[in-house]
Amino acid sequence: MGAQLSEILNEEIESKESGFSRRRVVKGVAWSVPVIVTAVASPAAAASPSSVSATASWVTGAAPQYSKIGGGGTKYSGTAPSVLSLKNTGLSAFSGTVSVTVTLTPVGSVLVGIGVESLAPATRSGSVSFSQHVSTSSFSYTGTISVGQTISFQASYNYETINPKPSNVTYTFRMATSVVLTPSVGASISLAPTTSPDPTIRF
Repeated sequence: MGAQLSEILNEEIESKESGFSRRRVVKGVAWSVPVIVTAVASPAAAASPSSVSATASWVTGAAPQYSKIGGGGTKYSGTAPSVLSLKNTGLSAFSGTVSVTVTLTPVGSVLVGIGVESLAPATRSGSVSFSQHVSTSSFSYTGTISVGQTISFQASYNYETINPKPSNVTYTFRMATSVVLTPSVGASISLAPTTSPDPTIRF
């Protein structure tokens, strides 16, 4: 009994001399746990890009004058959409590339086709391609479109080189347009604006 009492007294003396008790050690460990958990539970969040949202439509303006590709010859009158209107309807600015492909297919039998020669301010990708009087034109535009901003692309037309040229006839074409918006960050979207009335050319 005397020996046990001596050991207990010695433990109390050692604890006082060392400056901390077992109870203090336990408190210190418990206090440090939330700090470690907080550091692990707060990783840096990656910002996700806003989705792209836009509308595209053809606007019929003044009747364009078609002219022979390569210059020269007499200009011929016609009717067709003159402006492709593209509006950013998203919640953030669009920054990237707009790709436009326009196909004009004759309605019925024709002797000459028409195509979109330019779509300013977009840049044309190669020359207008004709196959069986069906034309295909491709364009691209790279830039930034602010929220709510509308960009207008001005179209000009040209007719297929052919000899002899038809006379006293009117040809009608159907227009199909593909508009693809590819942002610098995020997924792209595709739009297919319709046209009314159908483009025509009068010789």
